[in-house]
Amino acid sequence: MADVREVSVVRRSGDDVVRRTERVAIEEPLEVYIENESFYTTMRLPGEEIPLALGLCFTDGIITSMDDVAGADHCDDLSANKVTIHLSEARKKMGLPPRERRQPAMYSSCGVCGSDLIGDLTRSIPVVEKRTTVEFSRLFSMQRAMVDKQKAHHLTGATHAASLFDGQGGFLAFAEDVGRHNALDKAIGKLLLEGKVHEAVIVHLSSRLSYEMVVKAARLRAEIVTGVSAATSLAIETADALGITLIATLRNPRGNIFTHPDRIL
Repeated sequence: MADVREVSVVRRSGDDVVRRTERVAIEEPLEVYIENESFYTTMRLPGEEIPLALGLCFTDGIITSMDDVAGADHCDDLSANKVTIHLSEARKKMGLPPRERRQPAMYSSCGVCGSDLIGDLTRSIPVVEKRTTVEFSRLFSMQRAMVDKQKAHHLTGATHAASLFDGQGGFLAFAEDVGRHNALDKAIGKLLLEGKVHEAVIVHLSSRLSYEMVVKAARLRAEIVTGVSAATSLAIETADALGITLIATLRNPRGNIFTHPDRIL
């Protein structure tokens, strides 16, 4: 696999020493340009760079659909670590946020309090409508489908995954990456390219549920977000304010439904 590498390792267990080969996930930087300006640099699992770049621009509010995009390609030097997003003429006229005002959702720390963040979000992102209900037991088959697709994780144990489903539990997109944010952005980017971004209703994540992940789901207009690991306090408050059903530590047969439990039958 292009995203997995074999390396030499000395394994110790007490006094026992064994030299062997270990599979590790490849981690490399990706620089995303919008037109001629570098906007983001993120560490990622190689592959699916254009869906990642598009998804990142979408979840950060730079684009709202593929109507805002004139094209997306690797840079002129053919480096796999550089992608350029070309905006439509209509989107260019709206302008881009200046460098000092950018606050990409992938960063997990800031200098403002949680209530300020939530207040800003509720003014810029509409509350997600309640249109979907799903049986609790069905969530586990969706989660299992995501786990089965995690090829790099099965080999290395070092990657996260995200899967998107429609309101009936139908599979839409999957992505895997060393970064949990990147995995979700990649999956969203795939839906953008397929013109199916509005079909996503349920988001399954292999990671903990943080504020940033809830914000990405809110921009996607997803109604239900689940994670294998725990949820942070700000993630719970944000999901509650934006009308999202947040389910943490989802591991068959249990899960903690923190917000808007009426969607779960």
